[in-house]
Amino acid sequence: MNSIGSMLRLAVLIDGENVPAKDAGLLFAKVAKLGNPIVRRVYGDFTKQTVKDWPKVISQHGGSAHQNGHTSAGKNASDIALVVDAMDFLHRRSVDGFCIVSADGDFTSLAKRVREDGFKVYCFAHTKVAEALKAACDGFFPLAATPSKPATPKQPTSPPAKSKTAQPTPVRQPKLAIPWLQNALPADAQWITFSALGIALRAKEPAYLKKTGYGSLKKLLTALHDRYEQGLAADGKTEQVRRRP
Repeated sequence: MNSIGSMLRLAVLIDGENVPAKDAGLLFAKVAKLGNPIVRRVYGDFTKQTVKDWPKVISQHGGSAHQNGHTSAGKNASDIALVVDAMDFLHRRSVDGFCIVSADGDFTSLAKRVREDGFKVYCFAHTKVAEALKAACDGFFPLAATPSKPATPKQPTSPPAKSKTAQPTPVRQPKLAIPWLQNALPADAQWITFSALGIALRAKEPAYLKKTGYGSLKKLLTALHDRYEQGLAADGKTEQVRRRP
């Protein structure tokens, strides 16, 4: 298996009934750091309310939705379709690795099989993943941020004195954020939602806004408009950003 340069050719295979569509932005931001996702597919019964958003969302990320045509067969029909496609890519050797997007332990055998054949295999999940599946993969990447416990405010011993001195205007340093943004954004000028970028930035540098002196991510990106392009997704509402080509 030979890839161009050091970029792995990856097949991103998503269990749409296990991972919510709202995680797509964060998913593809993480995948872009591992390699080039030349295959992007989601599987499921999209007539169900819980997965009906996936076809539109995967299309926005340059992928395709594969409808379970036998709804009476239940979730297994989607899982089988995902495994069949994975084995097809394996035998054709058209990719260098697989990204299994599911917490379902039923995919453990698939992960073991492709790894034994010399392919890289990574797991992405929104919820706690089956330990056997995690152990069978070369890496695991969570898609849900762990909520932090709110700090309990200390009761003041006496009323705080009112300050007569005006608070200084924060010094704005937008260029300070460039290394963090470069690390968080996909390497190939793909679009990523503001929310996904914000999650990735806070994971690396929780106080990035305070340190740069900006009140919002949008204002920070506007200050760096010569490096980063802003736009709207196909729904006309969701704000996106990417590196300028």
